[in-house]
Amino acid sequence: MSSKATMQATMVTQLATAGWTQSTGPSGGGSQTVTLTIASPGVVNLTAHGLVANDQVIFATTGALPTGISAGTVYFVKTVLTSGTFTIAATAGGTVIAFTGSQSGTQTMVSTVRMDSAATPWGVKTRVKMQDNAGACLTFSLENSNSTLVGGSSSSNNGCFLLPGATAFRILANQYQCFVFTPITTGARQYVAFGTLYLPTFLQGVLTECGWMECNSAADNDTTPRTSFRTILSSTGQRNLQCIANGSLLEVANAGGNNGNLFIAPARGVPGDATGQTGLHWHDSSALMLEPLVGWATSAVANEALLRGQLWGAVVIEDTFTGDATTTFDSHNWWNVTDNNTGAKQSLFIITS
Repeated sequence: MSSKATMQATMVTQLATAGWTQSTGPSGGGSQTVTLTIASPGVVNLTAHGLVANDQVIFATTGALPTGISAGTVYFVKTVLTSGTFTIAATAGGTVIAFTGSQSGTQTMVSTVRMDSAATPWGVKTRVKMQDNAGACLTFSLENSNSTLVGGSSSSNNGCFLLPGATAFRILANQYQCFVFTPITTGARQYVAFGTLYLPTFLQGVLTECGWMECNSAADNDTTPRTSFRTILSSTGQRNLQCIANGSLLEVANAGGNNGNLFIAPARGVPGDATGQTGLHWHDSSALMLEPLVGWATSAVANEALLRGQLWGAVVIEDTFTGDATTTFDSHNWWNVTDNNTGAKQSLFIITS
């Protein structure tokens, strides 16, 4: 994915194929050809633009833009005039911008796009926003299904980040979750994962909002690969994450520690002897396989981290495997997300088919 616009369009296509639905933004995302009406206020014209107030837009041109706007600068939808027209401002809720002078060439725009997961059988879904913040990366952030809870998204340190132009990305997605990453060794800003969770029967109807997101970076310009499920399943280390549960938004941005305790918590093997060994293998040396239970604290590290549900089509194998290893069992093909987690000997495998 060679550009942020191409990355956004690819993500929209792949998520839609997996069963997600685009809820806002131009159909298909990515770069859209627009026409600009020179007037006061200036008007952006794009059929079925799908944008809402305060969504972000960035313009590009093969010639010249009207006076009043610049290529590569973030602007905000001020007023949605019709399904095909809107005005813009320099800040969210700011003063509307007039277009003056003249223009030439072809004008294009990349804007905010939101994708909704499918609703689970008990009616829970989550929403992911993707936008260009004029940084190096396409920025992802998490919202609840009606956008009343909104995770931060900025070109500095709020949200999760994917850097275009790296080695080809792999996308493992179903209608409820998505993992996006480059091959091992995965570099900084080359991993994002998000979704809603499978809820056990006793939480169905109790958790009415449930979503999670993490990445392996701490900022748009962060070049150090951070802790993530790509390397370890515990909450240790520095990375960005956003989690939503029943009106509560947990957001960690560019912070160390145990990052609000987002973790996958398979039960550990039983104690083996007085030296503290644990039983991770069966008598025939096959590895123990457990449900990948996902948990996080409500608002701060000091709070107890609660188990919210489990990943879909996934299993934790209590052993060390090389990242991107594949295998077949239970009539499915599986992909190992976690690379050489030798300390904990836990690897997250996701169904691919």
